[in-house]
Amino acid sequence: MRTRHLQSVTHEHSVTIKTKSDVLSPFGPVRAGLTTSQTTSDQQLTELLNSLERVVDNLNFKSSTAYDTLVTAMEGVRVALSSTQTAEVGTKG
Repeated sequence: MRTRHLQSVTHEHSVTIKTKSDVLSPFGPVRAGLTTSQTTSDQQLTELLNSLERVVDNLNFKSSTAYDTLVTAMEGVRVALSSTQTAEVGTKG
């Protein structure tokens, strides 16, 4: 009799393990047995912030390089235009 009871309990236990379900949470479904610690969230946020800072630094560098290229090109156009105007004035005189 005792063996039959143990078999029944073991069988019921294995059935409950096979039918895991998600636990309702204000943050979405959570698998039973999993926990989230504040340290993990803080670490993930720190990594995300560091990544965003690197992207911003990279974009700042690229925009600075683009601005420098634009200023150099505009100066070249200015020089070319002033040379053209000087040549036109010189030929008219």
